[in-house]
Amino acid sequence: MFISWQQKTIEHTVTKYSHSQQSASVITWRQNGHGINTHVVKIANRECSCGKWNQFSIPCSHAQNVCGAYNISAASMVKDYYDLMAYNNTYSKHFEPVQSEDYWDDPNFQLVHDPTIRISTCSGRNPTTRIHNEMD
Repeated sequence: MFISWQQKTIEHTVTKYSHSQQSASVITWRQNGHGINTHVVKIANRECSCGKWNQFSIPCSHAQNVCGAYNISAASMVKDYYDLMAYNNTYSKHFEPVQSEDYWDDPNFQLVHDPTIRISTCSGRNPTTRIHNEMD
């Protein structure tokens, strides 16, 4: 994802707004009938108006282009949990197998059946809930 977005940066034009807040506007040019969009990138807040940086925690192509304009490494803006060291730390712990349900503690809550949730009991199309009148 990071590399494919990095390749798109050549199609963008950056206009700096605030050097102290490291914010800029990025214009994407028309390509295959899409484009000529303007996105606002705020490096200090790690956000872009396209929403990809917020969703994936990886700088989108717009953010990578702005990072280049401000001489910031875009790779340093990726969240730490994508790092190989974080991945290894996650799975370095020892996992214990789960015992049989007979040994589980009794829960301190009671499950409540919600009759408003409909569960399909048969395959196919759901029956209609329409009220028929004399016109039928």
